Amino acid sequence: MILQFDFNMAEWKYKWWQKTTVYQIYPRSFKDSTGNGIGDLQGIISKLDYLEELGIETIWFSPFFDSPQQDHGYDIRDFRSIAPEYGTLKDFNQLLKEMHDRNMKMVLDFVLNHTSIDHPWFIESASSRDNPKRNWYIWRDGKKSGGRKPPNNWTTMTGGCAWLYYENTDQWVYFHFLPSMIDLNYRNPEVKEEMFNTMRFWLDKGVDGFRLDILHAIYEDEHLINDKFSWTIIPSDKKVDTLFHKHKYDLNLPETFDFALELREVMDEYEPERFLVGEVFGSIEEIKKYYGPNNNGLHMCFLFEFASTPFDPKKYISLLSRIEKALPFPFTPTFVYGNHDIDRYISLLKNNFHKAKILATMQLTLRGVPFIYYGEKIGMPNVRFKLKTSEDPIGRKFSWFPMPQLSRLIGFSLTRDRCRTPMQWNNEKNAGFSSNIEIEPWLKVSDTFEKINVEKEQKNPASLLNCYKRLLKVRKENIALQEGELQLIENEKLERTYISYTRGHKTQKIFIYLNFTKKELLIKTPIEKPELLFSTLSNRKGIDTEAYNGNIKLTPLEGIIFKKNKK
Repeated sequence: MILQFDFNMAEWKYKWWQKTTVYQIYPRSFKDSTGNGIGDLQGIISKLDYLEELGIETIWFSPFFDSPQQDHGYDIRDFRSIAPEYGTLKDFNQLLKEMHDRNMKMVLDFVLNHTSIDHPWFIESASSRDNPKRNWYIWRDGKKSGGRKPPNNWTTMTGGCAWLYYENTDQWVYFHFLPSMIDLNYRNPEVKEEMFNTMRFWLDKGVDGFRLDILHAIYEDEHLINDKFSWTIIPSDKKVDTLFHKHKYDLNLPETFDFALELREVMDEYEPERFLVGEVFGSIEEIKKYYGPNNNGLHMCFLFEFASTPFDPKKYISLLSRIEKALPFPFTPTFVYGNHDIDRYISLLKNNFHKAKILATMQLTLRGVPFIYYGEKIGMPNVRFKLKTSEDPIGRKFSWFPMPQLSRLIGFSLTRDRCRTPMQWNNEKNAGFSSNIEIEPWLKVSDTFEKINVEKEQKNPASLLNCYKRLLKVRKENIALQEGELQLIENEKLERTYISYTRGHKTQKIFIYLNFTKKELLIKTPIEKPELLFSTLSNRKGIDTEAYNGNIKLTPLEGIIFKKNKK
């Protein structure tokens, strides 16, 4: 039965998570307090004042649970303890308290889909066919003589056979991502209940939400039907086809959409309200299914199409129109340019900081929740790594092919190391990342650290860092930027040179204009006496329409935010 909304938009009270901004920390690379070259929880605690002063409200942490670190925390060995290189449960409790004391929210990265191959559950499961944990994972007999062929033709997200053979029990076990991370069987109610209770374990401690890793892969077809052929090599924003396979029977199954509703029921047990954001892939229209028919599924999903859109106003206008159509209020979209799996957007912009300011202005003024990856605010770039020595297991998997040639061929990097490098705090050795300047960090620091670092940018009013800081302040101080409706402004030049839109609230209306060109623009003012709230130019003090015959002047690659002056 499809439920229908029954609410009055004018009376709708926004939830805290619909108005927040989220900052992602990759703990291994944020701040090393012990001097071993690996970031840790105490290092994060030491930087909370910095994050609070910048205006950060919510922090999402990539996993710091106990793990053999074969995929740097996404291969979990114990869901309820902390990896010793990051700290202890006592450190976690201190981090959570310190954040809540600053009115900041904590979001944990929750890996529901799989466990490490070293997890006690899997060790038990693999030991014999009659072990009580056997059905916690997906074991099947092989095909052909002796069963030495995998059960079907499924491939992993990273390419290659999705089945691992265990000779001791003469069966194959399924994994969607890497052979060191084996998929749990959610058709087993024991697995589902255990993972729900793990969520409750952290929620009881006071955690404010979860980011759900590769949620779209939770369920697989019961009958293990062979996958169909696709001409697609690389997945796109509109389909999940990968490396010549459609992934019709192992991704985005109806059972997974229903599972999102069950996850929401667990979250709804708690007050004040917590939130779920899903890492899922597919078209925006398909992703909407995870929100639930009555907005009763995931609170939000990542919309990665926003991250992959070129710096082109026409393309952004088209995308924003689709998002507004697919996810009308009170559905909540997300806006993200990068994370621990995606090349850094400043590198995609060829290190053009003016363009980065335009995109930051758009991200922080749209209707929805912006997610900011650590280092984005200072313009940290990608770093080149050799695949053969990659810390990322995906990079090592493809080390047989020269990275530069392959990257150009397929359009993206095969090692995620390049977007995970240590945070650049200052111009000292190791960029201030580690308390031990003699240690070699787990990943090399970008050579740009002497010019691009927090300490230097804090002192420069025109820096990208201070642009973000001013934007976050304007967003926090103006209710229309938190709760207002989005309305694109149509005009004859809109699709070629700039984007303009309003955020309208019953008490306030705010205008946003973004010049995507390297030319000055004169734009007819939509209101009399506009009051400037923000410009990407740090030294702009106001809007003088009289000097330009009633027009607003935008300098090359400038973005502005204004409202009607009441005087």
